[in-house]
Amino acid sequence: MSLRTEKVKELKDAGKSVAEIAKIYKVTRQTVYWHLDKLRKKSVKKTTQYKSNHIDYNSMINCKIYNDGLVKRGELLFDMKIFKNWNNELLAMNEGKVGAPYRYPDSFIYFLIRLKSIFQMDYRSMQGIGNKLIIMIPQAKKMADYTTLQYRCKKANWILKVDQKKGKQVIAGDCTGLTTSNRGEYRMNKYKDGTRKRYVKLHIAVNIKSRQITSEVITDDTVYDGKKMKDLIKGSEKYGPIEKALFDKGYDSAENFWFLDQKAIEAGIKPRETLKLSQVKKEIKLTEKILEQSKRSTKVFQDARKRILRLKELNFYLKDKKKWKKKYQYGFRWRSEGRYSVFKRLFGESVFSKKMNSIRNEVIVKLNMMNEFAPIYVNSLKSGYDDTS
Repeated sequence: MSLRTEKVKELKDAGKSVAEIAKIYKVTRQTVYWHLDKLRKKSVKKTTQYKSNHIDYNSMINCKIYNDGLVKRGELLFDMKIFKNWNNELLAMNEGKVGAPYRYPDSFIYFLIRLKSIFQMDYRSMQGIGNKLIIMIPQAKKMADYTTLQYRCKKANWILKVDQKKGKQVIAGDCTGLTTSNRGEYRMNKYKDGTRKRYVKLHIAVNIKSRQITSEVITDDTVYDGKKMKDLIKGSEKYGPIEKALFDKGYDSAENFWFLDQKAIEAGIKPRETLKLSQVKKEIKLTEKILEQSKRSTKVFQDARKRILRLKELNFYLKDKKKWKKKYQYGFRWRSEGRYSVFKRLFGESVFSKKMNSIRNEVIVKLNMMNEFAPIYVNSLKSGYDDTS
């Protein structure tokens, strides 16, 4: 006679113990407990109501506009209208130049580097594709060889192009790493030789409304994130006054809080929990005493004035984290991370250049493409859309 879960329920309801049920059916008590656990799990499923956190993003996007935009994105990559001023551009570039004249304008080199970046090709492959594309550009008599492409990319000084109207801004900033080569992955994983892989850091500031990247800084991997916040803010100010700046814990420092305070920018920098709430209150009192007793011209006074701004922000954050996030609308900082996600999906996590100036030019080309593509997504969003969670 086999023991079933329903029978165990009946016997338990009748007041039988586990030992008695096991004796009746000649099974171990562990078997009876297995059936009881099965009954418990069933009851939990019935009584517990799960709230789904899934957001249907498709209902927030006008798919027709978005799909048309993606088609337009492909057209932008092969826009031949940029070569209309080929001869005039070359004349301007060669004016006063010492040595051999340029044979290809910057617009042509920029066009090829764009294709190279989006398709993640090497210079030689790009030359091969260019040999076929050159028939569509009557101004060009011959395709530039791969060494010319490499040299011109290194010597170029391309700038970030931002497609937005000047006006008040809320900026979100973040930093990510880009590898300079994929070589050595197998050797490092296989033999664990301890060689530290070098990379470059890309710091960006994003306008949370337009999704435009308004400022960028490229450094090596030894530079601390927070050191470049000032450069990001100064670069973004070209496109309108900044009302609020949202940054993560990597940018938490008394110096950064003071910098934003002097510019009358609301500092949405998430503070690191370096102290407990009781310790923070003691530090605030101690710092206030220093401010009262010190002369304004002394370094001690200046340092204390910067430190107290951060301490007060940390005090507010530790008291009520939800209230702090709501005040600064900190969820919008997600949009800077979203830009990095797009960057790495489009162009990968590595750069093909080796010299810092070449790396910067390569990254600028990629960021400009992202800024050019951003309106496609923004224009497809339905009214009332909010992605701050």
